[in-house]
Amino acid sequence: MNFAKIALASGTALTLSMSMALADGNKAFLDQQDAGNNALITQSGNDNQSGSAADAMVQRGDSVTAGYNTLTIVQSSDGNSIGLSDGGVDQLAGPGVISQNIATLTQSGAGGNVIGGVAQFANGGPGSGGDANVLTVTQDGGNNTIAKIDQEGKRNDRNTATVTMSGTGSNIDLVQQRVSNDGGGVNNLTISMSGADNGIGDFSAGGAADLSGATAANFVQALATSTTANVIISGTNNLVGSKQSGRANTVGTLDVGGNDNQLGVLQNGSQNVMTVAAITGQGNNVGVAQLGNSNVASVTAAGDRNAFYVGQNGVANDATVTITGNDNGQANAFSGLATTLGLSSGVFEQMGNDNSLTFDAMGNMNAFATLQDGADNSINGAQTGNANQVAVAQIGHANTAGFSQTGNGNNAAISQ
Repeated sequence: MNFAKIALASGTALTLSMSMALADGNKAFLDQQDAGNNALITQSGNDNQSGSAADAMVQRGDSVTAGYNTLTIVQSSDGNSIGLSDGGVDQLAGPGVISQNIATLTQSGAGGNVIGGVAQFANGGPGSGGDANVLTVTQDGGNNTIAKIDQEGKRNDRNTATVTMSGTGSNIDLVQQRVSNDGGGVNNLTISMSGADNGIGDFSAGGAADLSGATAANFVQALATSTTANVIISGTNNLVGSKQSGRANTVGTLDVGGNDNQLGVLQNGSQNVMTVAAITGQGNNVGVAQLGNSNVASVTAAGDRNAFYVGQNGVANDATVTITGNDNGQANAFSGLATTLGLSSGVFEQMGNDNSLTFDAMGNMNAFATLQDGADNSINGAQTGNANQVAVAQIGHANTAGFSQTGNGNNAAISQ
């Protein structure tokens, strides 16, 4: 095993473990500065590389009385690399009090696993909530790639990211969590991908996932006082994007199964809660955006090629949408009376406050849309059968609409 360069500052603790004495062409570059740093690098196989001469992995500590930073890198098989792009690995920790930064990166499989980036900041200081940053990434087999994971922390921080990817061709372009100096913290993110070719590509332009404003395979959580996102993806060629910018946002579990599904999620206000349960089947395209505060959305899609978008822009709106069957939503243009309201099929929107929407569709090739613009409006609707259509628009306040379509080829338009 060839360690091409190791640069150590005084007071640095460095541990290097070689698990395979006859391995060739492996390189490890590490520059640790200050007190409390610790590192274990184990590379097996041939031509693995951790860091580079131009971009060493570093761990700074940044104070003789604090800092910490613990890094463990284990690579197996041949041709794996960590920290060769997007800034290396680079953990900083912070001055004054114990600030931490712990990273455990493990890659196994048939080579080509790449983790580019990973920067954990922390920066400690009086008032720090501790546990700042702590990252665990495990990739297993194939060309799994993560470019840039960025956790910052500070003040009442925490920041925890756990990413597990298995199979081939998985890809995440950005995972970013922050808390700021002037607010509380936490931010938790857990992502698990299995199967082949998950997370590669962009949302279909103009599709429901694209309308959400999220970016595929891009998970961003900003200001915290407890922000949580759990993402579980199985199957092949599925795309998920999630972004939370306000405070106290919670995306429960984004659970996507099947093939070629797209799910875009964006929460931009505060105290929004979303539950997306079991998007299964193939070719489904779902988008949810909550831009106000205290909005709740629950979305379920089962079947193939269903496409719909839920947008909530006010305060305390509640939407529950369940679609079961095939080819429902955006692909079906309105006809007859349903066209008179000028709404787009597959789009649910609530733009005022305290609006409530419950909608269930069971069957195939159904078209649907709702729009509530004022406050205290309520919609309760259901479709059972095939090729049914509905368009509902409530613009004022305290309107209530209830409808049910059973059978095939029904067409309705409600405007209040």
